[in-house]
Amino acid sequence: PNRARAAWPREPAGKAALALGTGRRVADGGAGSGYYSSHLAREVGADGRVFAVEISESELSRLGRLAANDGFENIKIVRGETDVPRLPAQSLDAVLVVDAYHEMIEYEAMLAGMYSALKVGGRLVILDLDPSDGSTTRDNQVDRQRIGIDLVEQEVRAAGFEVVDSDPQFTRTGRGRGQWMLTARRPASDPP
Repeated sequence: PNRARAAWPREPAGKAALALGTGRRVADGGAGSGYYSSHLAREVGADGRVFAVEISESELSRLGRLAANDGFENIKIVRGETDVPRLPAQSLDAVLVVDAYHEMIEYEAMLAGMYSALKVGGRLVILDLDPSDGSTTRDNQVDRQRIGIDLVEQEVRAAGFEVVDSDPQFTRTGRGRGQWMLTARRPASDPP
């Protein structure tokens, strides 16, 4: 795994952003092979639940093997769609999306689905790769499999979330590239 990916689960700021703890209910949006799902499952413990959301058939199979082979009974695998994460309504404490937000072409629908899945005060934490080349349009950034924090912050706010923290340089590699982290929450009152 790359250095940024390997460091995140041990990063106190990442765990604090999610407000993790025993018994919490969290989702791993764009779970891939389950790298973060397994870390989250350990954090929330047997009384907690991790909803590992993925749309890829091959990744869903890998998630199933991970949960079975490593004994993660608290991981529930969810077959999402490109426009809906299929998460239970108003039941989650947090949603984590790592290096997958830029792939969410139907991001407005996905944000709406994540918003409705969160309890009031529930956290949305997004980490993604910085385009760092001055690309300004969403399409240009997505073509490079990256997306800027400023653009995502606008989209998250438009979906009704309250942004509580943003770190444009959450991780950096020697070449100045890296991940940013945005933390938002579902406010007490829904947008008009």
